[in-house]
Amino acid sequence: MEDFQQDHTTPAAGETIPVSRFLARLDSCFGRNDMSGARECLQFWEAEARRMNDRRGLLTVLNEAVGFYRRTQKKGKALAALKECQELLDELGQGDTLSGATVIINAATTLSFFGQPGESLPLYARAAACYETQGKTESYEYAALKNNEAAAYEALKHYDEAERCWRQAVEILRREGKHDGEIAISLVCLAHLTFDRDDTAFEQVEQLLDEAWEYLNSPRQPHDGNYAYILRKCAPSFDYFQRPEAAQALREVAKEIYGK
Repeated sequence: MEDFQQDHTTPAAGETIPVSRFLARLDSCFGRNDMSGARECLQFWEAEARRMNDRRGLLTVLNEAVGFYRRTQKKGKALAALKECQELLDELGQGDTLSGATVIINAATTLSFFGQPGESLPLYARAAACYETQGKTESYEYAALKNNEAAAYEALKHYDEAERCWRQAVEILRREGKHDGEIAISLVCLAHLTFDRDDTAFEQVEQLLDEAWEYLNSPRQPHDGNYAYILRKCAPSFDYFQRPEAAQALREVAKEIYGK
């Protein structure tokens, strides 16, 4: 791995951390599936933000850390970072802003992922109210909120509410036209929901999977690290629904992208 310290010169005391540089570095690590590099990046800039007492910068770093620890299934670290994010939101008075809503959605998603979907729903409602007030209900971020809220409802076996949220997300992203891979994830999730609710609904499940496959292979979808992540996320579902060749194809493309 390339030397981290050489790539990140330490800012002078009293300055704020360079958030755009931090995020670019982190995205680069995720694009290569370099989890150790991402962890090092997070740890370095968290320490710098604390040293400078840069509270806004620290909130940005810790919010990214929440997602990283969820992705790497480190529950204790994810929940600790989540708790401090919520404290910083209150301290900075950002709880009712769009940037604050992003942090709240991340917290809710993490709670649901680690087995607390009931606790996540009020947070999703709080974030949704912010998007509605700001007139941002046609945005990718609002669609992402609905996707994650749907997963919480499904975990609670509230299938009708989950389906409503996933279909709402799909329609928003279809109109937006820039996130075909994310549409595929929603459709795969709907296939699971349909089968969980009725294990004889084979025709509906197959239709949803066929549509998801088309979106996964959309010519509009950039073949970047995010796409590779989407492919890996969808592959186990194609295995589950007895489409092993499709699942393997997804894994091979993801491997090729990460290899670049």
